[in-house]
Amino acid sequence: MYNFMAKLLNFIESSTDHTKSEIIIAEYILRNVDKIPSMTIYELAEACHTSPATITRFCRRFDNITFKELKEYARTFIEFNDSEVEIEKLEEKFNVEQLSRYFDELQTSLEETKHLLQSNEIIKVVHQIHQSVKVSFFGVTFSHLLARNAQFKFIRLGKYATAYSNHENQITEAESMTTKDLAVIVSFSGETRFIVRLVKVLKNKGIPIIAITGNEQSYLAQHAKQVIKISDHKLEHLKSPIVEEINLLSVINSIYLAYSIIFK
Repeated sequence: MYNFMAKLLNFIESSTDHTKSEIIIAEYILRNVDKIPSMTIYELAEACHTSPATITRFCRRFDNITFKELKEYARTFIEFNDSEVEIEKLEEKFNVEQLSRYFDELQTSLEETKHLLQSNEIIKVVHQIHQSVKVSFFGVTFSHLLARNAQFKFIRLGKYATAYSNHENQITEAESMTTKDLAVIVSFSGETRFIVRLVKVLKNKGIPIIAITGNEQSYLAQHAKQVIKISDHKLEHLKSPIVEEINLLSVINSIYLAYSIIFK
């Protein structure tokens, strides 16, 4: 349910006017998410110095949901947060051995990714990036940070590259692409609702897709021109992808390294 907070941040980011009532509502929710499940629509409206009708419009514009569903989003996020980080039990649960175990798990997964990577696959991707007019990197939540990382790296090499955070902006970008462009989608699962939606838009436009994923059976992988597979190893007891993101980043860095050597 990390997505809830990411969507609120994206909602704010996509607006140029932070004095708008809807942005004030989004910022209030971010600061007071723990209060939202118990609030009425009138209480939230009063806290944001607006009207219940504006709260209703905000819910529709935010994610086409009702106020009741907004409260459920907040409740689910709080439960996720409580299960992800149990502050009161953190000290008794944590020790140096667990840190050591994390690095062992990370090393194992990186070795798996290293063996899965083939130099000819990387070279193919590098040539496709070089031949494209524009390369658009796509990803959501944690993967978006990796997509943005890739964008900055390739801009540094003089390549026209994009990576948008807002979901609707990503869809707009996909719809504006031509067959001379290239889409690189970073997604460990390759199966989230948004990624499926994005792939459908790109396929309808005839845009070639490179998938960087841990799931070669995913919807993303099945519809990609080329798949770069990483280790599917992850820490099962954590929802945050602290192993997966390093493996995905290692592939991006490998492509960047190869591109910088071949074309620079």
